[in-house]
Amino acid sequence: MRFIGFEKEILAEKWARPLLGLKNEPEFFRAMSAVDDDDKFVCTAIFNNFTPRNIDVSFASRGGNWASPKETLRMFNAIFTYIFKIHEASRATALIGHNNEKSIRFVKRLGFKHEGTMRQAYDDNEDLEVFGFLRNEYDTHKWCNVRTAR
Repeated sequence: MRFIGFEKEILAEKWARPLLGLKNEPEFFRAMSAVDDDDKFVCTAIFNNFTPRNIDVSFASRGGNWASPKETLRMFNAIFTYIFKIHEASRATALIGHNNEKSIRFVKRLGFKHEGTMRQAYDDNEDLEVFGFLRNEYDTHKWCNVRTAR
């Protein structure tokens, strides 16, 4: 895996959209990605719904073991540096369909905390799970390479 950041973000969003079950193009988004040795996307983080306090983030990834620990850390830190240091947001929010167990496990491993359930808020009346990750949780996270005092 090679982390490419914001390179190819339009293509990355188009690759991620069907994996995320998104039907409509977002009005404004940013997308950070990683590619494999064949320059094919393996992971994309899409940022949207920017407010001064919060940025929504969605993660799409290809199955399998595609990431080295070094590149995983690099991507983790780039994603959350973008949210918490560049935009100075207080939190990141991940909204995940209740039946998407793989994504729920993934965001929990990243450090997101389950904050609640929006009943029948997703396609086909599926519940939508709300996960949040706060700036101070990132600052003290074991993967964070830029710890700051806040």
